[in-house]
Amino acid sequence: MTDPVTKQPVHFRTSVARAPNVQVSRHAGVFDAGLIEDVSIITRGEALGHNLWVDHGFLSDVAGSINASSSGNRPGMKARFTHPGLSSDGVGQKLGRVRNARVHGDQVLADLHFQHAATKTPDGDLADYVMTLAEETPEDFGISVVFDHDMDSVEEH
Repeated sequence: MTDPVTKQPVHFRTSVARAPNVQVSRHAGVFDAGLIEDVSIITRGEALGHNLWVDHGFLSDVAGSINASSSGNRPGMKARFTHPGLSSDGVGQKLGRVRNARVHGDQVLADLHFQHAATKTPDGDLADYVMTLAEETPEDFGISVVFDHDMDSVEEH
């Protein structure tokens, strides 16, 4: 979403999303470079600081978007290590692709498939780093989803 006054992009965050049963496989996934199953993508609740609420319909939309991006020959939705900044586009932060999304209770879970490039980034082996984090504290592991909020669509409903 773009702030209508400042014309700057607006990003949303929700409460911490925790996955119930994260599974790490270091030589698996569609790229054979690692796989984390059951990663939490987004949780139902307040989009903190934005006076917006993520409801079950939005969860279904997120899961649907991820799955549409990984149907047929499509590799899935891209995943990065952190958000791009004002002076960075996030290219050197790419981890891989997210696929197989599903709504599980009040959250969307999906599988993070690492690409080989994530083992050779300008900042080192991000794939190993992220998989190690997920192994050491799976209860804290989740992904921050970035989405644009369509205010015109909201106004119509």
